[in-house]
Amino acid sequence: MKNYEVRSKISKFVFCSISILFLLGCKETKEEKSVQPLNILWINADDLGRELACYGNPDVKTPNIDKLAQQGTLYANAYANAPICSSSRSSLITGMYPSTINSLNHRTINRTELPDGIKSITDYFKEAGYFIANGSGKDYLKSPGKRDYNFLPNIKYDGMDWDERADGQPFFAQVQIKYPHRTFDKDEKNPVNPDSVILPSCYLNHPLLKADWALYLESVQKCDDIVGWVMQRLEEEGLVNNTAIFFFGDHGRPHLRDKQFLYEGGLQIPLIVRYPKHLKAGEIDKRLVSLVDVAATTLDLADLKTPYNLHGKVCIGNDQEKRDFVFGFRGRTGDAPDAIRSVTDGRYKLIWNQEPERPWMQLSSYKRSEYPAFTLYRTLHRKGKLPAPFNQFMAENRPEFELYDLNTDPNEFINLATNESYKTDFNRLKSVLQENLKTYDKNQIPESEETIQKGKKASQNYFKVKMKKLGLPEDVSDEELLAYWNNVLLQNN
Repeated sequence: MKNYEVRSKISKFVFCSISILFLLGCKETKEEKSVQPLNILWINADDLGRELACYGNPDVKTPNIDKLAQQGTLYANAYANAPICSSSRSSLITGMYPSTINSLNHRTINRTELPDGIKSITDYFKEAGYFIANGSGKDYLKSPGKRDYNFLPNIKYDGMDWDERADGQPFFAQVQIKYPHRTFDKDEKNPVNPDSVILPSCYLNHPLLKADWALYLESVQKCDDIVGWVMQRLEEEGLVNNTAIFFFGDHGRPHLRDKQFLYEGGLQIPLIVRYPKHLKAGEIDKRLVSLVDVAATTLDLADLKTPYNLHGKVCIGNDQEKRDFVFGFRGRTGDAPDAIRSVTDGRYKLIWNQEPERPWMQLSSYKRSEYPAFTLYRTLHRKGKLPAPFNQFMAENRPEFELYDLNTDPNEFINLATNESYKTDFNRLKSVLQENLKTYDKNQIPESEETIQKGKKASQNYFKVKMKKLGLPEDVSDEELLAYWNNVLLQNN
């Protein structure tokens, strides 16, 4: 029985010839054969890349997440479908790609109801009698967890904590962890030394960026603390072995050229699943897995069906399917409109810039207000001091297609799209991407210029409020903003 964990133990008394002991053995067997519905728990971290000790990062301390990986399966090649929270979470909770449900643009202004009878998977759990919970991990499930969905109507959760359910009622719960989303929080217990961190080679090796990276890792450690609390609670309540636990990031890490983009840093996520019935402890699974697969797998473990085909594939248990490609989607993010699609087979990545006239570094008020690298790159480039290959990102426009060999060029700096030696791989991935987008993009409603301007205005207001909070003028120059970052991250370090 796929959706139940049967806890039974045949008593040795069954084989005893004494009738009283035989009857007691039968009674015990009957009671112990009672079944319990499987609980499902999603632990969703905001903006978390693979910067965890169990994924090989030596600069961060994540003992609780590492323990979870030792007890379950670590997926080494897991990806989000969108590099921004609302688009990714809309896809995650439905098991459908975000453009298919008109949920691709960040915090979609022209929100619509889900098309073609599609529902959030929470509806299927409710219909099956599950308690549906969504709580914030930062305050230990005392307030609602992040939702940030781009469709109507809003999901109605039953509560914030699974302990609000009726006795014996199974639960589908989400613990939303705000870490390591910016603004980063310091880890006073285990500070990370900026001078000793290994900065990923896709970034300019600069003291300011190393200091920023160290704070990111400290926020990752804060995330680990909450995971430890969640796991301790499950153990104390006797739920840990009857709960399928999924731990993941909603998209990639919050750094320049990562979040909001379809490069590896924006889409790569950690995914760890603990479920003793189907998964051996301590295994590393190198298959391609997409975050959209989590919904399909979750429903399958609970033996729940949808009347339509999900875009996700089951990746655990008897019904698991092989995934040959992972797709990525990017639309407008705040005041930075764009249209980018991607596909990877795990070796090669093809990115389709559908609006190549836009620069990579078009104004993003959110990034300018929160990312030191955004201002640093602009300032150095203007002075002619930003070296190659980092200066590529400052170009005034982009190629329509980008092709990368992830084995030899994990930083995605060497575009092979026009290289004749890679023509076969380029054509193969282009055909796969364009053919699938005929289905995946069919329900995406283009935003009007008026809608785009509304998005820009909201983002620019965010910037003004943020600058006021930092004690800076609304029309702050890059030089003034860079001086602020140097003071906060370097001189006060």
